[in-house]
Amino acid sequence: MKVLFFLGFPNPFLGAAWTRIGFFADQWSKNGHSIEILGIFNYTSLKKRGARRFGKVNIFNLIFHIGVNSPSIFILNSLVSFIISMVFLLARRPDIVIISVPTGDTGIGAMMACKLMRVRYVIDYRDEWENYAINLASGKSGKLFYSAIKKFATILYAGGRTIMAVTTNFEKSLIERGLRNVKLVPNGADIQTFKPSNIRKKGEAFVIFYSGSIGGYYRLDIVVRALKRLIDKGLNNIRLVIAGAGEIQKILNLAKKLGLSNHVKYAGSIYDKSKLASLMTKADAGIIPFDDNPLWKNAIPAKFYEYCACGLPVIATVHNDSHLQELIEKYKVGVTSPPCNEEKLAEAIYWLYENKPFREIAGKRARQLIEEKFDRSKIAKKCLNIIENML
Repeated sequence: MKVLFFLGFPNPFLGAAWTRIGFFADQWSKNGHSIEILGIFNYTSLKKRGARRFGKVNIFNLIFHIGVNSPSIFILNSLVSFIISMVFLLARRPDIVIISVPTGDTGIGAMMACKLMRVRYVIDYRDEWENYAINLASGKSGKLFYSAIKKFATILYAGGRTIMAVTTNFEKSLIERGLRNVKLVPNGADIQTFKPSNIRKKGEAFVIFYSGSIGGYYRLDIVVRALKRLIDKGLNNIRLVIAGAGEIQKILNLAKKLGLSNHVKYAGSIYDKSKLASLMTKADAGIIPFDDNPLWKNAIPAKFYEYCACGLPVIATVHNDSHLQELIEKYKVGVTSPPCNEEKLAEAIYWLYENKPFREIAGKRARQLIEEKFDRSKIAKKCLNIIENML
């Protein structure tokens, strides 16, 4: 079987989208399937343009993308993606295309190319990007444009063989849009790479770990300010370790300004998943500091599964009716606090710090949850079965 993944990023990269698609591609290629990935490049990733190998997988970053949020640029990016995808489909002739969204503009271009070329395609729906674009749009005309794009995207989704949603809430949302062929294919963690360790020693600092994009809707500045509150109250053996890419200098500058340079450590951008897992297992908890945008109520970030797989209890700043809070409370794998509230976050961290028995039990429950429901190897097999049954 010849499978083409479309992922609108300069692949490979640090992020949940690559973690998911890269894992699927690698696993399926080991089963003897011919797997290729079509991606993008931009001004900041010119070195990634062209072709490369990832194990047995061919990666082609051929679509130039302009990272500006405006209707005119959205249309331009969609057209460029459409043209390049058309040429690529003619040259490679895959049996099926799996289009992962977001990104929305390049994804729409790829879907249009598949429709015109009559190539079977599947949508991998990882985020409610349409609502996010509407939310970010400035002015009435911008919001109307992205609302129209959402309707157009729904038509293109309906033309696919199926739509794979990563959360039950996304699944419900797609069904409410009138889409019928929706299947739940969640995110998860590689339990062979991300697993608990017993190497910590007594007397070490209480370590909170953050993995992923730095900045944007992840408010690490709130985490740093919460730590400041705790340290000012005498909790001096607390540390925040950050791994990822983005606006790290802003966070380090804030830590320095607040006198916390010795309490906030940056571990760098870590591509090696084994190394990342090793760092995680040395921590006492993993943190997910969402901002207060209600759009994240339906989202479960990939870091949640990786923290849990390593046996870490989770600290999350989420709305009360969010899917993430529901998971954390249902399975008792961590604590939550309201978004963008440093005082409440400090209280949640302190409670977890003081309750070591809960931390230990929560970590075991977290690992069990991933093994039973979110083992990425099992999910990859499920996804492959869905694809094979279409051909």
